[in-house]
Amino acid sequence: MQTNSSPSRLVVLLSVAFLVGVGSACAVYWLFVALGNDEQHTDAVAPPSPAAIEPSTQVQSPPTEVSNAPEPPKFVVRSLDEIASMKSSSEQQLALRVLLSDMSAAQVADLLTQSQDIFEESDRYNLQYAMVQRLAHQNPGRALSFVLDMDTSYNVGGFVTSIFGDWAHSNLDEAVSRAGRLKPHFKRTALSAIVQERTDLSDNTILAIARDLDNEQIATSAIAQRKIEEAIDDPETAWNELAVDLQDDSANSRTVSRVATAWVEKSGLSVLDQIYHSLTNTQTRDDVIRSVLAEVAQTDPKGAFNYALTLEKDPYNSIISSVAGRWAKSDPRAALSAALEIERASVRKAVAESVVRTWAFDEPKAVLEGLDSLPDDLQESAARTALIAISRESPQEAADLVAAMESGSVKMSSASNVVSNWARHDHKAALEWILNEPGVEEIRSELLSSIMHTLARVDPELAMSTALAQPIDEDKSGFGMFSRGGMGMELSVISSLASSDVDKAIELLPQVRGGPTKLMSFQLVTQSLLMEDEIDKTFNMVQQVPESDRGKLYQAISTMWASTDPKGMLKSMDRFPSKEDRSRAAILLVTTNRYSKALSDEQVEEAKKHLTDEHAKAFEKGDFEALQSLFETF
Repeated sequence: MQTNSSPSRLVVLLSVAFLVGVGSACAVYWLFVALGNDEQHTDAVAPPSPAAIEPSTQVQSPPTEVSNAPEPPKFVVRSLDEIASMKSSSEQQLALRVLLSDMSAAQVADLLTQSQDIFEESDRYNLQYAMVQRLAHQNPGRALSFVLDMDTSYNVGGFVTSIFGDWAHSNLDEAVSRAGRLKPHFKRTALSAIVQERTDLSDNTILAIARDLDNEQIATSAIAQRKIEEAIDDPETAWNELAVDLQDDSANSRTVSRVATAWVEKSGLSVLDQIYHSLTNTQTRDDVIRSVLAEVAQTDPKGAFNYALTLEKDPYNSIISSVAGRWAKSDPRAALSAALEIERASVRKAVAESVVRTWAFDEPKAVLEGLDSLPDDLQESAARTALIAISRESPQEAADLVAAMESGSVKMSSASNVVSNWARHDHKAALEWILNEPGVEEIRSELLSSIMHTLARVDPELAMSTALAQPIDEDKSGFGMFSRGGMGMELSVISSLASSDVDKAIELLPQVRGGPTKLMSFQLVTQSLLMEDEIDKTFNMVQQVPESDRGKLYQAISTMWASTDPKGMLKSMDRFPSKEDRSRAAILLVTTNRYSKALSDEQVEEAKKHLTDEHAKAFEKGDFEALQSLFETF
């Protein structure tokens, strides 16, 4: 936390706190938050609404004329577990910032490590962003090391941008030096953050930094953007002399769009044709036209809509659909009427669906009440979106509405979406509703299937017991991703765990019912083990199935292995116990290599030595039908 704030600033902050009636304890609290937020830069997440800490006994209720002021928090947060238990993301954000405000760099780093296991991935990013910002202010090198080591599926570029944006102010030379040791993609991200933050630097300094980091183009773009800012009062000149030259770098798309928007605001929609035809980069052109029309649609939606209809090219009808969606925000009936008058059927459908989705999200209950007044082919999309919107506020209410619907595809798709969303926030309540609600009896198994992957990740034991309680119906086509009949629902549980917690999947395997379900479950587990390079475990698992089924598992293993690590597989062919198993594995190696080219000619010939005489002859003849018949199906 900063300690060099001016005395006058402290007086102002404390005075404001006193005036709204929160007293001395909360004045100090808001001072911490204000100073903490001052450490953030323009790329920070928006400050959330306040969390609760324990109020002082001397605190008085705020007067009615300032009723919009945040309520004094009710408890002190001391751990990430407490933050994770909060329902509101805004409460989580503010509680975290209070927690971070007096932590050392070592404590913040420890908190970041804990957060990897405590929060769901959907909630983790914004919370870790605040932690990374705090650590970057204290120790940017340590923050960067953590970010680069993160085991995460989302893009860490935003973290890198935040770190170097702060670092560029605290120690520019050190930031540039460290950026130079990054991989090319992150080096570019770091350089962009540096030049965007340090607008006070001269053009020559920016160019020198960019040359040091092997990307002069970023500096050239940054300098051009500065000139555009200075020339924005004359957007036509800025467009013709500066903006058009930036179109081939996607990083400049926002700047180019801003100039185009300023020109249209000044001269009207008539200049859009000139803008459109002066852009030769199709991606930039689409981005700019979409952005400009989105702005125009705020004040002249009909004009923006009519112009979008004249575009020579509109990939996937995305621009016209976006404009129609904007129009639907202010006048959904007019937007839908205009959409339904479009001559081309494919465009008409795409645009109309965009309108009803926006309308249903903004006014879900009204749309549901008037569902019959919509064209038949739009009712499903409208109902599904409306119910999702309602379920975000009240999943129980949305579920009750679904239960009352008539049977059919609209009910099925709507119910599936509602329970999937509900299960992410309260899996037990969603499960109880599915199992006990009479109104969804005819689609109960499908709804169970739709939440089984989510349920398996948050409560695998409950997921497994629920799945085992469902019958295996030979007449049905299977559950979820599995289209074969005769599969038990527990296969979805094993499938989910195999990719997220393979040890837990192995622990639950003995409970899986016999037959195709068990064999497929073993296949999923062995392939996941193989992906984790657990070769010994993979082949040991095969010994746990009946000998008559082992050939199918070896086939599943070799199929995966041939595509992920063909060289490693070739060196380990002796792991396949029989000549037939090795021959089938060799066939997969050779055929897969036709596309991957991962093996040398010598290695391909070595693989062919494992072919049986029969398979070798089929290869020589090019009889791929005969070779395909060698592989067993589940």
